[in-house]
Amino acid sequence: MYNGVVRSPFAVLVAGLGFMAACGADDGGGDGGDDVPALAYCDPARGWSPTATALEAEIVSIVNQRRQAGATCGGQAMPAVAPLTADPALRCAARVHTRDMADRGFFDHTNPSGEQPWDRMELAGYLWSNAGENIAAGNATAAATMQQWMGSSGHCSNIMNADYVHLGVGHVESGALWTQVFGAPR
Repeated sequence: MYNGVVRSPFAVLVAGLGFMAACGADDGGGDGGDDVPALAYCDPARGWSPTATALEAEIVSIVNQRRQAGATCGGQAMPAVAPLTADPALRCAARVHTRDMADRGFFDHTNPSGEQPWDRMELAGYLWSNAGENIAAGNATAAATMQQWMGSSGHCSNIMNADYVHLGVGHVESGALWTQVFGAPR
């Protein structure tokens, strides 16, 4: 299992080993998950549970609090950076991946069909210049999941990356699975 995965036009970085990996979050909406692009790819991200939607929104809030405060990631001081804006396409990519992990019983950035985070972002309609993903499992609360991510160098670095401007989050209650998808548009 990966701690985090990052892709830019210049390099791909997979950081550390651990219990979590990287992907996106959003503002949670309030619509039960229909605030995703009107693409067939996003159909599994609709009709989301109100509890999961609220927890996703909480992740976005905590991410932005952490970004505003600055952090230390794996012993490296990371300065405060601008907040992220929730993006519906990244929300779709995060939810579709989280649902897929729950349905097919895997935990990885690459699904059994070979789709990687940037593939899912593009299928959801997000054209990216920089992309990252964090995934996590096992915590039922947003606060505990964020603590887990901030305690991991790769995940923390994704959260604090100043190159990202958008975030999408997906949470599936069964299995306590989470995905954060980070992006900057082309």
